Amino acid sequence: MTGQKSFFPLFIDMNGKKVLIIGGGKVAERRIKTLVSFGSDVTVVSPDATEYIEQASSSNIIHLLRRKYQKDDIIAVNPVLVIAATNDRNINHIVMTEAENQNIFVSVADSRDECTFYFPAIAENDDYIAGLVSKDGNHTGVKRTVEKIREVIDG
Repeated sequence: MTGQKSFFPLFIDMNGKKVLIIGGGKVAERRIKTLVSFGSDVTVVSPDATEYIEQASSSNIIHLLRRKYQKDDIIAVNPVLVIAATNDRNINHIVMTEAENQNIFVSVADSRDECTFYFPAIAENDDYIAGLVSKDGNHTGVKRTVEKIREVIDG
């Protein structure tokens, strides 16, 4: 695997763990819903947000800072994970660089190569949980495969 990153699947307890998400669109919303379901303490930085993100903030499910990303946001929040999910390539790259400089795992929505972790598709029931990512960025294949896994575990 010369030159290619090798990712190890890891399941960790996210209950109460801080996560910083930069961006307030549909991708951020999907990540937030998953992280909240696992008990994460989510902070979102974005001048704009989806209706769900606004409601989650109003209900104190997440923390929403309605502004653009600022240089020391990662240091201030001190998260275990950072997700860069803006529609601005430059901001996502800056977030990635700052997270890596702090040795914090980062997922970059628009650049697989800049990720130090991949956010998985989740399939779960009362007994099992599976997380799935693709080795080559095939999102359609992941979606199709996780649906099959859900069918099997929902049996």
